[in-house]
Amino acid sequence: MKMELSNKNNAIKKMREFFISEKFMLIQFVVAMLITVFRVEAIGVCFFTLLVSFLLLFCDDLLTTTLPFLLLTETVIKCYDSFDVFVKYVWLAFPLVIALVFHFAFYKHKIRAGKYIYALLVVSLSIALGGVGFISKAEYFSWVSFYYVFGLGFGMAIIYVLIYSYIDIDKDYSTKDKITNIMLFVGMLGVFMVITHYIMNIGEVIEQKSILYLQWRNNMSTFFILAMPFPIIKAVKKPSYICLPFLYYGCILLTGSRGGLLFGGIELLLTLALLICLDRKHRLTFIGFSIGLMVLAVLLLINFYPIFRPTFLRLLNALIESDSEERSPLYRRAITDFLNRPIFGTGIAYMGNRDVHNNAKFALCWYHCEPLQIIGSLGLFGVLAYGYQLIERLHILLKPKSLFSIVVMIAYIGLELMSLVNPGVFCPLPYLFLITFFIAIVEKYKDSKKEASVKIKVDKSIEKIDEELMEIK
Repeated sequence: MKMELSNKNNAIKKMREFFISEKFMLIQFVVAMLITVFRVEAIGVCFFTLLVSFLLLFCDDLLTTTLPFLLLTETVIKCYDSFDVFVKYVWLAFPLVIALVFHFAFYKHKIRAGKYIYALLVVSLSIALGGVGFISKAEYFSWVSFYYVFGLGFGMAIIYVLIYSYIDIDKDYSTKDKITNIMLFVGMLGVFMVITHYIMNIGEVIEQKSILYLQWRNNMSTFFILAMPFPIIKAVKKPSYICLPFLYYGCILLTGSRGGLLFGGIELLLTLALLICLDRKHRLTFIGFSIGLMVLAVLLLINFYPIFRPTFLRLLNALIESDSEERSPLYRRAITDFLNRPIFGTGIAYMGNRDVHNNAKFALCWYHCEPLQIIGSLGLFGVLAYGYQLIERLHILLKPKSLFSIVVMIAYIGLELMSLVNPGVFCPLPYLFLITFFIAIVEKYKDSKKEASVKIKVDKSIEKIDEELMEIK
């Protein structure tokens, strides 16, 4: 069987090349579009889970499983409070686990890890100790607690080690290029989901003359924010890709997310600033293009302001009259919990705040703000652990710098900003997974010394950066 699954077999080799190709990504993208149009998310979960299992069995490249996993998590964001629906498909875990065990046993790699593992282990310990001496046994040993304590902690550390060990950056393709394509498909699926939702409900839009209420607006905006900076890597070859960040932000506005409106706007400016500052050759083109798109956006906003007015008013209300903000009781409770339990907090799975937050089934009783989540749930030990992790992340992404690592940095900043008003990085799948995935890839490139001597300067030609760092074919 070893010979049959070897790349020496020409048919197997061609099959594996197809699985990581843009054509196969496009097929998955089309399937995801059909799933979201016909609202058959449960079928989608089955399809993508079985697809991931198949790829794990027959493909030695772990990167092939990334897009189907992300498309799965993106298509189900419409299914709020649907634990009772998807728990019926728990049987899918069996073929997936078998495929995972087979993959890591059959396609053996040397188990390795970068220095980031130490930060992950410290954070894992802080999460495991969160609420010690306070949280009840029933809460701590519940399935909800296990998912989040393990998923945010030691489970994510294991995922990091596996990604670092099994993602091969020495393939005959550019790993960075493939990841960029993956994130473009993720972003475009979001565009499709938002636009089709409006098309299907256009009558309501015309009648109300306002944007639609999307319960999944914050999750959708988070996906857009993670995908927004990646078109930069394509834009150095084809300047037209600069349109995509604007398209993503336009869709964020249509979701009605206040966090997306504010923080997505900040990320859009960071994305444009990076491209304009680094690309001396196309600088005037990008400046002119950006100004033109901004003017068009302002004109559209002026003409269609009544449609977006509720989102702007909700944002202003939250900024000016903070006491009337629906999250304010949670913020105050987080501070109270920290003052009462300053060392280890109340614990991630503490459910004593349901009087101010009616959490969904199989979800945490969030504080909806990452810093407050840390101090309230994990106390001072959590502050130290997450502070150490932040320093390590910045060190990996900024020393040495590459265009890819800066793009990841912008995506990370965007997620951290969204996490100020949403669970964000406290969701193991997919958000924390994606950041861990990105950091593992950047760190592996860094440790391989492929980019160790490269320093990006503001006045350096983007063509040289492209040649040295991006490896885009």
